[in-house]
Amino acid sequence: MSTYSRAQGIQDGVLVDVSDALTPCPFKYPVAMSRAAYEATIAIGGEWVAIENPTDDMIEKLQLPGGQDVAGRLHDVFSMALEAIRRGTTTDRIWFSVLVDTHGNGRKTKVDLYSVCGPGDTAAPVITIMLRGED
Repeated sequence: MSTYSRAQGIQDGVLVDVSDALTPCPFKYPVAMSRAAYEATIAIGGEWVAIENPTDDMIEKLQLPGGQDVAGRLHDVFSMALEAIRRGTTTDRIWFSVLVDTHGNGRKTKVDLYSVCGPGDTAAPVITIMLRGED
């Protein structure tokens, strides 16, 4: 019997670790987003551009339209998730939505998400944010 670990999912790009992408992170557990949820809420409308970092290596950075940035979009996702958590639930899933300005023109698209808190690879709690319908 083989199992696919959370660490493998992050390494393969199926999950995107966003635990340290927003400082301070409002969650006390590690947070990852499914690739589809990340693309629909954080990366949508953006373009990956090569930039030079201080060590003279080229790295890619996500450039978003209309003066938006990754931290701002993550803040929106995390804020809506926290609001849903505060409303309470009787399950391990929290359903919420976020509005995303895809084109940087102020017109927003609603993206439905859910968050699951459960045991990770070491049985310690982790949070995963996904699009509704993903499992």
